[in-house]
Amino acid sequence: MTKSPSRLWVWLQLLRAPNLFTVPGDPIAGYLLANSGFSDYTLALVAGASLCFYGAGLLMNDMVDLAEDLAERPNRPLPAGHAKPSTVRNALWALNGTGLLLLLGTGGSAVVLAGIGTVISVWSYNRLTKRLPVIGALNMGLCRALSVMIGAFAGPSPSGAMMSVVIALVIGLFIAAVTNLARFETRERAPWSARLLPIFPLIAGALFGVKNSLYSPDKLPAVLIFILPVIGAALLLKRLLLNPPSPLPPIIGAHIRLLLPLQAAVCWFGASQELGPACAIILLALWPVSRLVSKRFYAS
Repeated sequence: MTKSPSRLWVWLQLLRAPNLFTVPGDPIAGYLLANSGFSDYTLALVAGASLCFYGAGLLMNDMVDLAEDLAERPNRPLPAGHAKPSTVRNALWALNGTGLLLLLGTGGSAVVLAGIGTVISVWSYNRLTKRLPVIGALNMGLCRALSVMIGAFAGPSPSGAMMSVVIALVIGLFIAAVTNLARFETRERAPWSARLLPIFPLIAGALFGVKNSLYSPDKLPAVLIFILPVIGAALLLKRLLLNPPSPLPPIIGAHIRLLLPLQAAVCWFGASQELGPACAIILLALWPVSRLVSKRFYAS
């Protein structure tokens, strides 16, 4: 007889544990960039809210995919019977509610609206657009872009929100490209176009970051960090083109983890004399940690 997994293991599997490390960096990057290093308690609130919305979206994803998982991924927690659908459903709405309450605590109406938009966007992806080519991927990208903007609208002085829009667009398009690639994770090989797309938003983000970082000596470390995700994406692209991996989910997770150096670069660029360097170092340290966790839990 096979021993049943622990409850902790089941929930870490449902919540794609390796990916969770990449979530708080979205609003933190948007926050530090928009506030130019000024911060208050709302930084913790937006980071926590983003984690709640992301977790809720993953649980909803598994609920929607239950019938498909019974046939194609029977070892997932729900089809394997390790988690009850009613429990997962209650958890996802509890997470959404907690996330919105955290944003209400910021006292900003724009932050709350961004949070509501995130919940709607996540719901529409899972329930309406997920299986639609291009539209579904762009919808997923919108979820991560809104996560950046949740941070950009919060804080004591969110005067640089427009700069955050550029980063939100880069992150959104990158995740859209990775989501498109993930559509082929149950097939033998992905089309070459799907393999090629993820690197382009990272190149655009690096060009934007490097160009603007060169004007200030204290922002120069951000130049090197902006280049890291491009190098990582190039190495993954080489694998995808010359030696396509099977199965595909591990390389999807590796792409998602490239958000960590990108977020780190934005943090250093946005607040080079304040919290930025500390946040950047933490996010970079989480990159290998997330990779280690991915050996136990899948990211896609």
